[in-house]
Amino acid sequence: MRRPLSLLALLAIAPAALAAIATAAAAAPTITDQGTAAHPFTFQSMPASLELVDGGEGDKDLQLALTGLARIGPSSPVYGGVTPDPRSVEALDDGNLLFADRNLHLVAETTRAGTPEWTYSAEDDPDLQHPFSAQRFTRDGQELTLIADRWAYRVWAVDRAKNVVWQYGVTNERGAGVNQLTDPFYARYSADSGTVLIADCNENEVTHEGGHRVIEVRYADYQAGAPDNGFTERSIVWSYGTAGTEGTGPGLLDKPHSVQRLAGGNVLIADADPARVIEVDRATKRIVWQYGTTNEPGAGANQLDDPNFAARLSGGDTLIVDTGNARVIRVTADGEIAKSYDMAADPPAWVTNNTPAPRQAAYTSDGLLAVADNQFTQLVLLGYARSAQTTSTPLDCRTPEVTKAFVKLTWKGDTGQSGTKVSVDYRLDDGSKWMPCKGIGSSRAYDFPAGTVGKTIAYRITLSTTDYGHTPRLDAIVIQSTKAKTGSGGGGGGGDKPEGSGNSGQSGVYTYPSTAEGGTGTSGTGSGSGSSGGGSGSSSYGSGTSSAGAGSGATSTTNALDVPVQSTGSGSVQPVQGYQVQGEEGVRGVPLRAAEGPQVAPPERPGPSIPVLALIGGGIFVAATLFVPWPFVAAHLRRITGFDHTRPARSLPFRPLGK
Repeated sequence: MRRPLSLLALLAIAPAALAAIATAAAAAPTITDQGTAAHPFTFQSMPASLELVDGGEGDKDLQLALTGLARIGPSSPVYGGVTPDPRSVEALDDGNLLFADRNLHLVAETTRAGTPEWTYSAEDDPDLQHPFSAQRFTRDGQELTLIADRWAYRVWAVDRAKNVVWQYGVTNERGAGVNQLTDPFYARYSADSGTVLIADCNENEVTHEGGHRVIEVRYADYQAGAPDNGFTERSIVWSYGTAGTEGTGPGLLDKPHSVQRLAGGNVLIADADPARVIEVDRATKRIVWQYGTTNEPGAGANQLDDPNFAARLSGGDTLIVDTGNARVIRVTADGEIAKSYDMAADPPAWVTNNTPAPRQAAYTSDGLLAVADNQFTQLVLLGYARSAQTTSTPLDCRTPEVTKAFVKLTWKGDTGQSGTKVSVDYRLDDGSKWMPCKGIGSSRAYDFPAGTVGKTIAYRITLSTTDYGHTPRLDAIVIQSTKAKTGSGGGGGGGDKPEGSGNSGQSGVYTYPSTAEGGTGTSGTGSGSGSSGGGSGSSSYGSGTSSAGAGSGATSTTNALDVPVQSTGSGSVQPVQGYQVQGEEGVRGVPLRAAEGPQVAPPERPGPSIPVLALIGGGIFVAATLFVPWPFVAAHLRRITGFDHTRPARSLPFRPLGK
């Protein structure tokens, strides 16, 4: 009989097990996500300081927008209403900017507000014509400014008093010989080597001499007043490119626009017409690194269009001003674009065209990118705002007009580096009070407190940074919720007279996670009995008992969460006086009277999800029902049939049921 008993036990347990499985399945929370291609962000408004950018595979990510945090333009003090034409910019250590303006024949150091701190103009030097680059450097304890002038065919240095202290190239005399230049587009002094690198860009349109070369001149050879200012052929310590010959083959250039000596001696060159930036090995003159496919201008991967400037940054990336594509990019050593600045994205208020032309760029010490843009007639400091905020539309989590319990909120994204932060607040049902998701910036997950219930939820995102050059990025917001359930009423309390009515209970209030016991009865009635007036109440969902007062109710819910869902009782507790029993036949004891005051039974605690005691009792009942009467039934069958199944038979031993 062991096998039938096991089958019966399984059949008895199966309904409860299936119910538990169904409950667990129903407990799975609803997932609401935003920021993917299928479910994009739904923000009420987008401030100019925030932007949605391509996150890949159709996704849109939220980040701080790169904006002009400071601009030097026509109305700035240094210009006084005149239209600017800046061609270079350098960020100085004290935060000021040094730049060369071609049309205004001006080299100036200004504050970020455009207030001049030092200027060098045609009033100071009548030979100053079209300055294209300016660099501040120190030599022998002097603060000097190096200037390249394309139309005056010279590169020279002046001190703070505006005295010329060094010069290569004969003023207003074009050529390719010793101490001659054809088109000095850019010049840079290197303190490590004590040399000046010059990008001699274009050739002489008439003689086709000079240009298409980079030369490195020894600074110390200069002697004012000496023939060729003291320079000789040996003063050019290194060169790349053949004067007057444009090309892209080994050892050739085609309109170089900038040059930089790197640590170790290699030379970085922005070669404009071939649309490339190259790093040349100093010793072998072989190209050891290149960005931009030679002679294939474009805006795609590994493509440039008229690169005007390139500089190797301290971290190993290369900053490139891609003028033809109206952008500034930062490229890794592997040739990947780590950052791209679209100059057309934030035009100044005073321009009507949308065709920027960035010429040079440099990072400031506090992370801003300074850009000289002659088409937008400005010097602009690009950076990310310190903080910006936006709010989502109220979300019904795919269940409109249904009260939900909100379980967890998670964000996905990248803070980039120390100092950037993502903060999230929320509010329910368009309420006026925002509640912070504490700790979500570091953990990226927030568990809603018990009782976070509503029909809709809105979230508010705050992105912040302490570095103008970095922004956090938000990829997605994920909210977990489940349908909220209200606990049923508990049983009523016992009355103080036989068949008397008990006090009414009230429905419990839902909380998640569950923290409290059942409510008191909704309308239970009880009959007083016993030595101290014990009563029992009942309701549609629970029952309560009490020795002298309101009974505690047990609740019943479906679709429970991972933890039991219970209710907080709110029924009033009333003082009840028990009835003094007079005694009946078979009743013993001394009549007592209950003490006055409230008598509340201790709160019930949630039982196991499967009623184990009920299953055991049911099993015992089934066993007793089937097997206790069997001997009497067997004896009766023997009398009726005259057949005793307990005797062995020759053909078939038949004693499976016993005597």
